[in-house]
Amino acid sequence: MGSVEECKQFNDLHSYYKRKTEEIATTTALLAKYSDISSVSDEDKTVLNQICTDMGKIQKLLAAISNDQNKLSHTLECNKVTLARLDILREQLQEQQENIPQFMPTPVSNKKEEVDVEPPQTPVDIKPQHCVRFEEEKKPVRTRPVASTGSRIPSKTKKQKTTRTTHVPSIEFLTMEEFKTLPKYMVGRIKYEQINSLIEELNNVTVSKYKIMDTPVNKLNSDNMRRYTRMTEIPETKDTIGMIWFDIEDVKDFTSTPTIAHSFGKMVPLLRHCHRLRQVRAGKVERYVVLM
Repeated sequence: MGSVEECKQFNDLHSYYKRKTEEIATTTALLAKYSDISSVSDEDKTVLNQICTDMGKIQKLLAAISNDQNKLSHTLECNKVTLARLDILREQLQEQQENIPQFMPTPVSNKKEEVDVEPPQTPVDIKPQHCVRFEEEKKPVRTRPVASTGSRIPSKTKKQKTTRTTHVPSIEFLTMEEFKTLPKYMVGRIKYEQINSLIEELNNVTVSKYKIMDTPVNKLNSDNMRRYTRMTEIPETKDTIGMIWFDIEDVKDFTSTPTIAHSFGKMVPLLRHCHRLRQVRAGKVERYVVLM
């Protein structure tokens, strides 16, 4: 390999440098032997000139290699930053995939104020004056209804009994933004899914409770009659009249899992902080009003 330009790999460059180093060592030994330049042969002078030329080329090649190395180092740093961002994005996506909320919050619709527009009045047909007078002179004729065969005309209409139906609003699920704003001392080890699972259970509790309250007493079975007696034995206060509320006994009675009541005691401060419930004390009993 005669020149630097023919070096295509680092191994070739290493061999080239090694060979040139040996030539420099030989030339140095020759210079030490022939300290007087006049005593140096023409062949040695040719070798020295070639070495000087090659050293200049080597310096240019080293400068180009150093420049390329700097560019590669900058590209490597940029790639490291991009890789770090991709790792963060991957972790976020993995966390979102593992923590997809089971219950999505209902979107709040911005209701615009509806302006009541009066319907256009239909033109009233103006009757001639003589027609009006003729109608005024008419007297109502009473006709007696004739009963058909096999049918009876009831003398009095029976009043239909209207069943009471209470509108029970649902407790809205927590959003991830609300969960992140909760104080850490209040959250503890409670997870986002546990709160929304409890809210679903509480919605079932309120629906089941007021379904019994709206049912007539004579149509209740023994279990529901026992529940009705328990729910009405303590009178309501001014803070609960007209409101949807429940207590811890309702949670124990209407939930399917026994541990819900224990979890409810830990999560009540969170629901109060997020304005989902309001706690009202009625004597020794604590009631929880659903906030809309």
